[in-house]
Amino acid sequence: MAARDEPLDAIHEAIILFSRNARVRANNTYDELSFVAYTVLSYVDTFPQPSASDLSERYGLEKSTVSRQLSRLEEDGLLRRVAHPSRPRAKLLGLTDTGRVCLARVRRHQREGLEERLRRWPDDDVETFSRLLRRFVTEVG
Repeated sequence: MAARDEPLDAIHEAIILFSRNARVRANNTYDELSFVAYTVLSYVDTFPQPSASDLSERYGLEKSTVSRQLSRLEEDGLLRRVAHPSRPRAKLLGLTDTGRVCLARVRRHQREGLEERLRRWPDDDVETFSRLLRRFVTEVG
């Protein structure tokens, strides 16, 4: 067995365990939002005035799927669509005040959960984990 095999096996097992646990906790983790709604609202909050096409491209989703999700969020009063200034058929996305408050509440809940899980870790380990996890997920995509 090569020296790299054991760590790769451990990483693979950890990813499986993380994914399984994430799916089990998903409904409780995002409070009143679904994972998809949380993801969409976070994206809209992070990137100023994105379009539905931007979301489709970012997450590799069909435009019709994104449109349905956006309609639900709009009906729930969390998101608004406004006309694009130079492309009449295009709409830009923005959070409503209610959407902003809801997203902040869920993010606070998320952060508290992370703080609890990592409470006993040394600061250097948290920083290293953060850096390596970001690198891993950005290079995988």
